[in-house]
Amino acid sequence: MTDTTSYSPALIPAARTLAARGALDKDLATAFGVSFTTIRAWKQQHPDFAAACRLSPEAADAAVERALFRLATGHDRETEQLALKDGELIRTTVTEHVPPNDKAAIFWLRIRRPERWAAPMVIRRAGPDDLTPTEETLREIEHVAYEAWSAAIDGEPEMAGDADTLARVDALAPATAPADDTDPLQILETLAPHPSSQRKLGSLSTIDRSLVESDPSFRWDDGKEESDTLPHRIHPPLPAPITAPLVETIDADPPAPAARYAPAFVPLARALAGQGALDRDLAHAFGVTTTTIRQWTLRHAAFGQAVRLPKDVADDAVEAALFARATGYSHVREKLLRNDDGDIIRTRTRVEQPPSLAAILFWLSRCPDHRWSLNARPDLDPDEAAALIAETRERVADYDLHRRHWRTHGCAPPGRDEPEPPEWLWDDEDLAGDEDEDASGFNPAQTPRTCPHAPDYA
Repeated sequence: MTDTTSYSPALIPAARTLAARGALDKDLATAFGVSFTTIRAWKQQHPDFAAACRLSPEAADAAVERALFRLATGHDRETEQLALKDGELIRTTVTEHVPPNDKAAIFWLRIRRPERWAAPMVIRRAGPDDLTPTEETLREIEHVAYEAWSAAIDGEPEMAGDADTLARVDALAPATAPADDTDPLQILETLAPHPSSQRKLGSLSTIDRSLVESDPSFRWDDGKEESDTLPHRIHPPLPAPITAPLVETIDADPPAPAARYAPAFVPLARALAGQGALDRDLAHAFGVTTTTIRQWTLRHAAFGQAVRLPKDVADDAVEAALFARATGYSHVREKLLRNDDGDIIRTRTRVEQPPSLAAILFWLSRCPDHRWSLNARPDLDPDEAAALIAETRERVADYDLHRRHWRTHGCAPPGRDEPEPPEWLWDDEDLAGDEDEDASGFNPAQTPRTCPHAPDYA
């Protein structure tokens, strides 16, 4: 039967505050130290308490958005399991991993990042006159250089980005095989062990944590060169790989964590959230459970605001989760077993999550290039691409030379003819009626061929 004797009207203000911060029934049960069914019974028998627990429209929307984010990125949940030992019922808590959901991640990215994920790739049949991806890129670069030169002649403001055209051409050069064939793992033999001051937050006591902010020697990166705790991860934060099952004999439910909330956690939580830390990351960093992190978020407004992820960070986390689902990843699974003596053993094993076909198809269908177009024209042969890149680079360098000279001296370089516009840019009919004047309105015949301000370029 449900215990309803512990209800008190004094709980109403606390319930109203927690509900305003998005607390659900399970959060209220944890906060008040009762069961989920007790909260339901209180709400049925006490209308004032039920009204205090009702979420506002804004809080309800935030709760649904949080549920979608947790579903899209995956999360760890704590479930209870029961076992009998010598006629005694033992209640234990086991952590289960919930993998990211493909549909939730796809819906999130299509709405939040439409420029990258909304429109699927257009699949069309390639014609005989269609260009390869390399040819299209080179034409775009040459067009930018030509437009920048024309703008310099007309006295228009400098075009943004026209100074790196040569670098863009060089970036298209076919990749060559690396000359260094050294095993990259050999560097691990020369690395020095981490000093004792490079510790994780979870290894500190409550008193030590409050002094972390004033200790300049403390390192949050555990000895890594980067300063980020979670530097540019390409998958959701997962436990370290386990090569063999870990077993631990238990007689009862593990005790609750002894760590208590401290205001000094706020700046640390804000820094971790800015790096993309989720609830499980914060729980690992502070040495507590995810339930404790959730309670700190609801009970302390400053901590709840600090752990809120910025928009770009949240979108990056969902995108990383989708990538993990498309490529597969590992996670730790906990189980309870019984040995021959009747003892209950908690085991932890590494489980491989296979790639998801739905995530793979969605990811590849949004590729910006033509690698996954069924009918697109294949790219150039490396030798053909190298020759075309060299020719385009020579023309682009000529455009940039004339542009810089026109910007500086207001005339063409001495002893050099004006470059012709790209032959693919204009039709033959446009060029037939105006042989002396190019499309920008500039007449090369009227341009002085001597310049007193610059050396001879011939």
